[in-house]
Amino acid sequence: MRPRATAQSWRIKPMPAQTHALLIAGTYSSQEMQQIALGFIPVDQQDRWFLYFADGWLHVHRSWTGTCIFQLQLTPAEDGGFQTETLIVNRDPAEYRMTDDEYNVALVSYLIDHLLLNRFAELPLPGKMSDADAARHRQHVMGSKPGGSIRLNIVNGQ
Repeated sequence: MRPRATAQSWRIKPMPAQTHALLIAGTYSSQEMQQIALGFIPVDQQDRWFLYFADGWLHVHRSWTGTCIFQLQLTPAEDGGFQTETLIVNRDPAEYRMTDDEYNVALVSYLIDHLLLNRFAELPLPGKMSDADAARHRQHVMGSKPGGSIRLNIVNGQ
């Protein structure tokens, strides 16, 4: 089991004043929430994210700069699980320039699946990209560690 991340586990910056709030609907089981609440502490240079959970919010920071990119509110649901309520996105153009809401929601979902729940997940791309641009995007977002994507090729026509 990985160690529990806290705000003191990493050098981080607060969310800037320039933000954008999205109301989103998603659910996690109580077992999934136990894993989410542990967060993620980078262990080497290729880990690009630091995540911690505190006071009902999952805080998502870039590991190299400490910049807060996302804050996701998770509240208890009637069925014993947890539901997503609000996603706060950094809108300071000096810190984060991605303004595509759909992509930002997909990226947070990917980070939770890939880093916190250890699920297979494909990194979302912000729009249509060439293979070379997609590779650069993967490197920028996730580093050079193997990610959650796989390419299957047809062998012998099957």
